[in-house]
Amino acid sequence: MSLATLIALTVGAAACGGGNDEGNQAATTSPTAPTDPAMQPNILPTSDETVIEVSVAGGQVTPSPDRRVEVARGVNVRIVITSDHADEVHVHGYDLEESVAAGRPTTIEFVADQPGSFEVEMHEIDPGLLFTLLVR
Repeated sequence: MSLATLIALTVGAAACGGGNDEGNQAATTSPTAPTDPAMQPNILPTSDETVIEVSVAGGQVTPSPDRRVEVARGVNVRIVITSDHADEVHVHGYDLEESVAAGRPTTIEFVADQPGSFEVEMHEIDPGLLFTLLVR
């Protein structure tokens, strides 16, 4: 076999990826996006209903009142509030208001048919913000 033939065979085998394929796999493999909805806060829910639970104890709102809950326009929204004291809850922009009895869950349900940003508040705690509803 001539030297030129031997070199051509060696170069051809290397180009075909003979041996270790790690380099080729790394070039063609892309990372997968996280599937946990908590890791993708800008993805709108695909179901026809979103349930938002909030509790108030000792004047503290759980989860954090800084949270923004994003829903698609047309989705049925059900807000469930449990508080350790009587109060009223108000969904701004939708002009919904409901009395909250101490120790018993109160539910406000509506269709999110108005796009925008809407604060959900209680009147007797300070600050009164429970969360912000974003309708897209």
